[in-house]
Amino acid sequence: MLLISFYLVLIFAPYSIISAPDVSSRHTGTGFHSRLEYSIDPDPATPARCLFVWHRLPPYLYIEPDELLQLNATILGSINIESSASQSHPFAYCFILYNSTKIPFQHTQSFSLNIHSRYLDPTTDNNQFDEILPLPEPVIHFTSKPCPHLGNGCPAPLAETGIESPRDLTVTIPIGQQNHLWFVFPVTCLFPLISCSLLFIYSGRINHKSVH
Repeated sequence: MLLISFYLVLIFAPYSIISAPDVSSRHTGTGFHSRLEYSIDPDPATPARCLFVWHRLPPYLYIEPDELLQLNATILGSINIESSASQSHPFAYCFILYNSTKIPFQHTQSFSLNIHSRYLDPTTDNNQFDEILPLPEPVIHFTSKPCPHLGNGCPAPLAETGIESPRDLTVTIPIGQQNHLWFVFPVTCLFPLISCSLLFIYSGRINHKSVH
């Protein structure tokens, strides 16, 4: 029996997390915008030479591509910030937060994400004014091995080590009413025309004064 237990430990121990870096986070949100902030402190008992972030978002959420580029993130899929939720697709991204072949990370590492909600399709339910949907958080992986190469896209999440948030965050997205579309569409189309006309008239008056 003891021999069997010993073999079970040998098989499963490499994939169990005895200790891990300490992750603290902060979530704030207003309207269509949410902000996630993370700080990772090293764990001397488990030296990590690689901190690797993997995040998948549903169609109703997106991050500005420029912000992901600032993180040197590799993006799987495409991000159209103008599309509604029904016209979008899930996407994922990954980036390396710390990487060293010799020195484990010894100082706090941090990053932040600004996540935006997309417009949802109008509803026929006159009593529904918003919808509460999940806000997935990124998974932070740590390993004593070198970080994976991101040149050809995001590799699969590291199976042996991953720190997932125990929280269940949500976003509240306002929803329009279908019976209001007859009013919203004409106003939306007329507003640019009125603005351009006023700008044209104002510019003409300035030019007229300049001539005189």
